[in-house]
Amino acid sequence: MSSRPTAPRRLAARTARALGMPLPDRRERRVVLHLGSQKTGTTAVQAWCREHAAELSGAGLAALTSQPEVREALGGWYETSRDGADERLAAYLEAPWHDLRLRGLFYSCESNVGAAFQPGSAELYPRFGPNVDAVARATAHADRHVQFTVRSYGPFLESAYQQQLKHGHHSSFEALADRVAGSLSWRPVVERLVDTFGAENVTVYDYDRSRATDTPLVRQILLDAVGRLGVPDLAVQVDADHRPNTRYTQRMADLALATLPLLDDRAEREALHRFTVATLGRRPAADDAPARFLADDAAAELGERYTADIAWLAERVEVR
Repeated sequence: MSSRPTAPRRLAARTARALGMPLPDRRERRVVLHLGSQKTGTTAVQAWCREHAAELSGAGLAALTSQPEVREALGGWYETSRDGADERLAAYLEAPWHDLRLRGLFYSCESNVGAAFQPGSAELYPRFGPNVDAVARATAHADRHVQFTVRSYGPFLESAYQQQLKHGHHSSFEALADRVAGSLSWRPVVERLVDTFGAENVTVYDYDRSRATDTPLVRQILLDAVGRLGVPDLAVQVDADHRPNTRYTQRMADLALATLPLLDDRAEREALHRFTVATLGRRPAADDAPARFLADDAAAELGERYTADIAWLAERVEVR
């Protein structure tokens, strides 16, 4: 069948041009939604896109990955209950398509799925359902594919707790673990993605999977994204040793836990975080070790649960 415009379409185009009307946009709108999950390489993916914006643009791709820009466009971290939230998100994801050269859109923002844990809730990502529904509404016009990364429950829980410390929230790890560890599961999260977008439109990435040295997780996510957006030959090279965020060592965590109760306001807590990163994070001692909070037996039990859940997920969606 010929791909040339039909006579009625050619006539409609000539009429629209004569009247100064915009031509209808018949592009296939391909969108990859990298929703990530907390502390699973999302920052590194976003940093690569910003550093290679020119190459992406030259290939006809737009990447919305700047978290300050996302917050400004959405009026803060995404929350569906905020007035106008749906309209803001839809407008933000629509804006790049005003460029008629655009072939595909990559959107990376882990905040769209809400906080991993909330006070008083034992649920993992308690705002996940409503927020994912809103993302689906905002991209209903597009051919969408979702990338979501999961991580072993023990390291994920410890990382989420460290994130609380970085943000100046002083609480005990034991209180968090007692509330959420027994119910930690990626199954409801991925099931909601499947129910919303379809199993064929969801890829789950296993953060802990062993990978070839030339294809670390961040590169795999990016390669898959540009391939789905129609530019499989785009060069994607990633420095696997580069970490945009500083990991807390045990000394850094101990300092935060000892000092946070003594501070009065947000400015002081932010100053503590900057000091901790600058003095201990970027100049580690020879005996520094990653911060650990879980007992070995609890970590082993969570690891076994994760292994079983990954096998369960692989029966429902593509797991890479």
